[in-house]
Amino acid sequence: MSQVRLLERLSALEDPAHVAGASPDRRLRESVVRHLDRLLNTRAGSVPIDHDYGLPDMSNIAGSFALGTTESLSEAILRQIVRYEPRLKNPRITVEPEQREVITLRFELRGQLESDRADAPDQTFVMILRVNSSGRVFVEPQAST
Repeated sequence: MSQVRLLERLSALEDPAHVAGASPDRRLRESVVRHLDRLLNTRAGSVPIDHDYGLPDMSNIAGSFALGTTESLSEAILRQIVRYEPRLKNPRITVEPEQREVITLRFELRGQLESDRADAPDQTFVMILRVNSSGRVFVEPQAST
């Protein structure tokens, strides 16, 4: 299985300078982050070919923080990642305290990425997901641990 998505491989053919010098592992990480950003910011039902693709509408999430939203939202995010991002193995989500903004949810997403090289071990990949009050998800990759 190729580690970089088809559209990204085609784009690299048009602009080879964009990927020149980037290691395969770095391109894989960037590809996963870009895909998760699109996936988690697409609303369920808005993709005609697959009505399950994307998260439910969270535009009024700020008013429902106390109603168990964090657990249901983390489960919905995990379901989407398991189903639509097969390059991230064994994904796990934990709720983290948010220090920056009071009305923002913060999650830590951990998983394993398979390396392109057969002799290399899987890489731990950690991302912070922030969901603001309007339902926008921000994906921030963290340094590997």
